[in-house]
Amino acid sequence: MKRSILIAFIILAVVLGWIVSGQFSNNVVAQNDSTGSSQQTESSYSQNIENNESKDFTFSVETQIFTSTLIDQSIELQGQTIHNKKIDVKSETSGNIDNIQFARGDKVLQDAEMLTISLEDRNEKLSSAKKDLERLNKELILNEKNRDNLLKQNIERIELYEIEYASAKQLIDKGLSSKSKLSLASFNLANAKADKEDIKIKFESTLANLEAQISNVKSVLKNIKLDIEKTSIKAPFAGIISEKMVEETEFISIGTPLFTIIDLDPIKIEGYLSEFDVNKVSVGTKALIEDSNGIKKNGIISFISPSAETSTRTFEITIEADNKDLSYKSGITTKIVIKGSELKAHKIPPSILTLLDDGTVGVKAVDNNKVIFYPTKTIKDTIDGMWVSGLPDKVNLIVSGQEYISIGEAIN
Repeated sequence: MKRSILIAFIILAVVLGWIVSGQFSNNVVAQNDSTGSSQQTESSYSQNIENNESKDFTFSVETQIFTSTLIDQSIELQGQTIHNKKIDVKSETSGNIDNIQFARGDKVLQDAEMLTISLEDRNEKLSSAKKDLERLNKELILNEKNRDNLLKQNIERIELYEIEYASAKQLIDKGLSSKSKLSLASFNLANAKADKEDIKIKFESTLANLEAQISNVKSVLKNIKLDIEKTSIKAPFAGIISEKMVEETEFISIGTPLFTIIDLDPIKIEGYLSEFDVNKVSVGTKALIEDSNGIKKNGIISFISPSAETSTRTFEITIEADNKDLSYKSGITTKIVIKGSELKAHKIPPSILTLLDDGTVGVKAVDNNKVIFYPTKTIKDTIDGMWVSGLPDKVNLIVSGQEYISIGEAIN
């Protein structure tokens, strides 16, 4: 065997011996430590039991005095201005634009004429319709006169035939005339009465036809007048022209957008209230608004949404404010402050809140060395604490250890 191999075997034997000796030493130490620890635990446990049996045990907790403060319940939130009204004015007739009397950005009054559309043949149509109506009215009068004349003549004939019929009958009764004359008189009288009904039917039919024509011409006349009125486009309300869509001489048809007008007075501010604050305000509640330029205005709440936004669980509100100076534009970010009443409250750390078995939220306090419970109502959360109501003006609250004691227990 070579010398190098022999040296290698010697080194291997020494290393194995060292490892085996270390494992044996550790096991012995672990067994000794385990035995000593077990004996010490049993001794300590026995000592604690003896101490508990020999004297009454009292709990120790940490407490802190809290004093109430008057806080302002004003609600602050972010909002955005929106216009009061905005519409795109569209043409209600067709034709070429004659004249445009506004420019983009102009302030206009309600009913101010903005542009005119060429009349073309509208006046001729109006004149023709008026003449047709005049003619039909004359025919109507003439028809009534003819009817009255014919009825008058008919009544005279009936009266004459009635006399002839009565005379013929008297002569027959005296035996001085033949029955043929009586029959002729009766026939003439019946025909005269029948003519009376025919006259009425004929003229009623003519009257109905004339009235229908007159009604149709009146409708045409009305439409022509309305169409002429539509050639003058007026501002539907006072506002600012934000968009101009047409130019002079341009041909437009019904429905063509002409311009956009925006009303900024009153200005509206849209915001969102949390579900905790929505019941603190109502329609008519006053609010202070301030835009990003520092301009402040007073407003009132005009709308509160009856349902919450599904994603945010917040309620939309709308505030209206006077904006006659037009200092507020649409789409500006604003701060909203809704004034609230002052309320006594305590600022406490949220960690000391306790939940009873019935779900009541409150805090534990010390009074005469006994634990008592006060239910609380959260007013608002801040970065450094929570404001709650429902506590006495001055109260000694348990701030540490409240989880390990029960209501009514005596403590130090």
